[in-house]
Amino acid sequence: MNWTRNNCGPGSKRVSNYFTSDDESAWIPCTSAGDLWDTRYASVMVFEPVAPQFEAKAREQVQALIAERQRFSPTDKKAFLMFGSGELRPIIDGITIGLEALLTFIGALTLGIGGVGVMNIMLVTVDERTREIGLRRALGARRRHIQAQFLSEALAITLTGGVLGMVLSYLLAAAMGTLPLLGPLYKDTSGQGDIRLHISLATLALSAGILTLVGVLSGILPAIRASRLDPVDALRCE
Repeated sequence: MNWTRNNCGPGSKRVSNYFTSDDESAWIPCTSAGDLWDTRYASVMVFEPVAPQFEAKAREQVQALIAERQRFSPTDKKAFLMFGSGELRPIIDGITIGLEALLTFIGALTLGIGGVGVMNIMLVTVDERTREIGLRRALGARRRHIQAQFLSEALAITLTGGVLGMVLSYLLAAAMGTLPLLGPLYKDTSGQGDIRLHISLATLALSAGILTLVGVLSGILPAIRASRLDPVDALRCE
């Protein structure tokens, strides 16, 4: 293959397999490159399918053409190395899975620490309000009423923190705005390669559900402990 075709439109920016922009590359015949740099044989060839969905077919055609010229089997995958989006996908998927696992671990650890903190606060609250609990029991409150009271307080603490966190996330997203990524690299001012922070409603709903679960798990032990207090002993507590 002694020539290469660039299908990018005017003004487009693109990262090629040789780690530079197509707009900053000069395209010359292979024979001219050999005359300039005294290179007899090409070591790297770049080709592009007419559309991304035809990449596999294009690779087969290129391999068959080279196999016919160089006299080797077109099914021999080890004859020469071909590198494209198919080889990049496992790497990108691996990085994505690793980041998701890391962020999931950090989130679970943070929720666990927060849940333990809420539980300790509620246990201290039960000790400080022992006389109040005894008085409510003496006035006719049942165990389920005491449990509901402390569970609702634990939920109020966690959900209040969740609402504040959601408001803070919107403020941070608005303050950070657009983060440039590929634009400065290729002097592209269109903004197509920039990162924009977006907070989805599904994520907010999932966060609210997780916070509710954490609140229930954090408050259930203090609620059970408060409901099992003996009214007589509770009223005697100073």
